[in-house]
This record gives sequence, structure tokens and C-alpha cells, in this order.
Amino acid sequence: MAYVKAMENKDGVVTSHRVKWRLGGARNGMWQSELFDGDEAGAEAARVFCQAVNDNGQQWPLGWVKGKGYIDPEAEVPAEDRYRFRTFALAMFETKTGIQEQYRKDCVRDLERWVFPTFANCDVRSVEHFNHDTVQAWVRSLEKTRVHKGRAPKNGAAKLHPMSPKTIRNLHGLLSAVLQKAVQAEPPLRDRNPCDLTSLPRTDDDGAEGEDIEFLTPDEVDGVIQCMERRSDQLLALVKYGTGMRWGEVSALAPECLVDWRTAKPIIRVKRAWKKDGNGGYYIGVPKSKRGRRSLRVSSAVVDAVEELGGYDHADPSRLYFTGDHGARLHYSTFYDRWQRAVQRAKEAGLLPSHKNPTPHDLRHSHAAVLLSEGRGLTYVQRRLGHESIKTTSDTYGHLLPEADDDAMEAIDRSLNRGRTDGGGGPSVAGGRGRPAVPRQAGSTLYVAVFPDRHQEAFWRPEIARLVAEVWKLEHRQEVSVEERLASLWAARHGGLDDVHELMPARARIWSLGPIVYGPDGEELVAAPGAHELAEAWAWQWEEAFTAEPVSWYAVHRPGPAAHTEAAAWGTDAKQVKAGYVKARAKALRICTQHPEAAGDPVGQAES
Repeated sequence: MAYVKAMENKDGVVTSHRVKWRLGGARNGMWQSELFDGDEAGAEAARVFCQAVNDNGQQWPLGWVKGKGYIDPEAEVPAEDRYRFRTFALAMFETKTGIQEQYRKDCVRDLERWVFPTFANCDVRSVEHFNHDTVQAWVRSLEKTRVHKGRAPKNGAAKLHPMSPKTIRNLHGLLSAVLQKAVQAEPPLRDRNPCDLTSLPRTDDDGAEGEDIEFLTPDEVDGVIQCMERRSDQLLALVKYGTGMRWGEVSALAPECLVDWRTAKPIIRVKRAWKKDGNGGYYIGVPKSKRGRRSLRVSSAVVDAVEELGGYDHADPSRLYFTGDHGARLHYSTFYDRWQRAVQRAKEAGLLPSHKNPTPHDLRHSHAAVLLSEGRGLTYVQRRLGHESIKTTSDTYGHLLPEADDDAMEAIDRSLNRGRTDGGGGPSVAGGRGRPAVPRQAGSTLYVAVFPDRHQEAFWRPEIARLVAEVWKLEHRQEVSVEERLASLWAARHGGLDDVHELMPARARIWSLGPIVYGPDGEELVAAPGAHELAEAWAWQWEEAFTAEPVSWYAVHRPGPAAHTEAAAWGTDAKQVKAGYVKARAKALRICTQHPEAAGDPVGQAES
């Protein structure tokens, strides 16, 4: 049963009234609460709400939005049951095809835990129940929510952390998918999806509460492996580190995965992985994505480990190399507990720094880090790890591995120091002490990066030209060729050598909103998906989007008989870009009715 609790401060003064109950009235139901003012009016409102919860079977009252109350006078009138958010969402996932049963169950679980407590009894058709303000308020409540990560401890309270931006984005995506279904229904139940307008927390705002990736050096990996008591565990850790496979992949490894095994180029084909069957069990299926099905060249150390496990088995090619009791699947939790004990012993023996707390998954991260520190490109690492998108590879390893950065910086220093002048007698970059000397003679060779649109940038140093080409390929998935040319030819075509880059060109992180398009009557026509969502991207100094200004914005008439008016904002300061976008849209609404085409003039007039 729901009940009202008066909340007092340290002086005994009632500051608020909180209604608490378990969702659905079940003993294991999620705790729910709603807060009311501390005065008599608040106490009375809390009692009325508490009764409404009890009358509704320990569910949120129909039409009530957490923190908002009944949105409008009609909100207390029950909607047709099929349009209640809870009913609509569950029906959507019940009939959804092309997904695994475990994914279906995970979606319903997250809806029950995080979305239904706020929106379960709201009407998917209602712009009062679902609008920018109600969705944004829900996202803000998630930002304030503290959760524990991983399994709860058997003894003692779990350590709580703020919900991660990635989790919030995933939950928001779940809500958005349901409302988009309402938009696309036949006939449509809504004109638009309010989730398109939500400002979401950035995934790089996790800070210390984000995913903790521990990069282990080869010696540290070896130290932990030495401290594992079971030989089978040592071999599993060695294979996992040597291949970078995921847990579900390495624990499903079998002789049938071995290709060209007794040749000079042995391969492990990653084609099996443990999958949840949706009923609490597991089965062996294919890896999580198309790129996850991959072939890995392996080292002699990995070959030796697999041979110790039995190598290729013609009699039983599907047998598991790594098993739990009675030859069954080896549970991650079982291996994790033994791994943690080995980590503790490695710390006590001085084989692992006390500040590092690696998990078995960090063997995969460390595998990637070694490849990067040895000069392998991100594209190679992406393919080896089976990432579907190279953005995943870049986001995970581009900035979280300071130890690997040290090796990279040493390599860069070695290449740049070849051109350094100790006495300062050669030409140098103005304002930079000890900058590398570079040739400026017309007879010298320079290196030209040729981009897909035929734009060209020239560099004195080949390593910088190649680095620019690789970064461009990473971000745009487009090849950039690097060509050697005589400086004299470049000078003849471009009027000199002043535009040849001596060092790495400037880049800036640019935040942007829009473009948004309005018709001559002020009707909003979104020109680009997610136009209202703050986007970020890096821009080189020669690109049109590049700016050093905190914010720039425009509102301009588009030429053409449609008489459209466009608005957008961009810059290096996210907060100022948001403010600029408001100004740009306000101006666009003011001038859209003045479009020359709408007035019959033959030429459009730009505004800025």
C-alpha cells in the first residue's frame, strides 16, 4: 500500500511530503515516490495522490506525469487502453520482428524499470503528455539517478554512481522508438516525435564515473596470469589477450575455428559465440555483428596455448576448449571471481600496481592498446576486434590509453627531431622555440594530400601528410592519397609556397544545431534528421565549417519557388551555440513571411 511520509530537516521542520509505494504492490516491485510541498496544502495533495495510487492498484494514476501532476483538466479521463503508453509499447515489442528474444526481454525490462514509472498511463497521442518539456524533465530525472554497476555485492551496500550518459541515451532511444511508432502509425497518432528535440548528455561527459578501462602492459598481463591457480584459466587469459576476442567468443572457441593451423600463418576464425536464449539459458550462435565474424592471425604463443588445450580435434571439432563443471559452458562470473583473486595476488607480489583494478575484458583493451602503440592503424584494430563501426574503436581507444600515447609521442618525437636544428640557424616557425626547421626552396620535394573532392593540401613532412590522410579516413571513411611533388610546380600553380604546412594543420571541435527550414507561413520543416540535437564534429582549418569563434549563426532566405527560410548555428562553445540557435530561429520566423519568392520577386534575399 502507498503511504505518505513527512520529510523533516535537522530542526524537525517538515519540508516536504513524500508518497512511497512498490510498483504493482508486489513485494519485489520497484520503489516509486512522488514529492509534495511541506505545507498543509502539500500534505492534503499527498494524501489525495496516495489514495489515487491505491485505487489504481499501486500504479501511477492515469494521466499523471512524475514531477508534473495531471497535465491538463482532461488528463484524469482514461484514454482508450490501447493508446496508453504501457499497452502501446508492450504491443510494439511483442510483435517486433528481426530481433533476438533476449533483446526483446531487455527492452521490456528497461521500459518497466525506467520508462513506465513516469509515462505508463500517458496517452501516446497527447501533446500534453509527451512534449519537449515532459521528455526533457524525464531525462533530467535520469541524470539525477544513482545506480550500481555490475553485480550487486553479496555483503554490504553497492557503491552507487550517477547513471552514465550512454545509458541515458539508450533509454531515451527506447522512448523515442515507441513514440516514432506512433508517428508512423496508419493513420498517424502523432504529428511529430518530441524526442527529436531533446538535449541529451554527451557520452564524453562520464568523467571519473565513466567506464574504467585499465590498460595493462605485457609484463602486467604476464604477472596476473602467473598468479592464476588453474592452468586452464592461464591459457584462457593468454588466448584472450593474444587475440582480443570477447568473452562470449573466446569461451565458445572450438577446434573447428582453427584454420591453416599447422602452417606458417595459423588463423583462428571467430564464428561462434555464446548467446542468451531469452529464457535464462544459452546457446552457441554467431558473433554479435557481421564484422564480428572475422579471421585472426595468431602468434606462436597463442598456438602453443591452443595446442596445450588439445589443438585440432578431428574426432570432435565442436568441443569446447574452455568449460565449467561437467564440460558445460564456463560462466563469466566463475572465471571473474578467480581472475579477481589472481589480481589481488599480483598486487601483493608487486607484479601489478595497486591503483589498477583490471577485469578480464581489459585483456581485450590491452590487446588493442599494444597494437596501437606498435604503430597499427585504427582501421586494423577495428577489423581485428570486430567493431561494427570505426567510431567505436576511436571513441574507446583514441583517448583512454595514456600509456599507449607515451609510445606514440616518442615515435612522433623521433620523426620530428630528424629535422630539428640545435643552433637555430635554419628557418623556423615564428613564435615557436625549437620548432623543426623546414626547407622553403622551390627545388625541394613536398607531399600533397589529395582529398576525394580533389581539394589539395601540401606539407613539407611526409609523416604529417600521412597522418592527416589517416585521420581523414577515420572520420570520413574516405581514402586520401599522398603524392610527392616538386615544390617548384606547387609554387607555379599556387603563387608561392606560403600555404605549405610546416606543422600539423589546425583543427577545432565544432558544435552545431540545424539547419532548420521554415515555410513562408512559418511552418517548421526539419531539413536534416536530428536538426534540433546538438551535434559535434572536428573540422580542419581549410573546411567551411571551421571557425575559431565561440558561435556563428544565420537566418537566410533560400532561393526557389518553395520560399523556404533556413536557420542554423555553429561554433566552438556548445552553450553559446545553443543560444545562437535560438536567435537564428527567432529571426527566421520574423523574416520567413518576407521571402521575395512568396512576394513574387524573382530573386531571393539573404539575411544573416
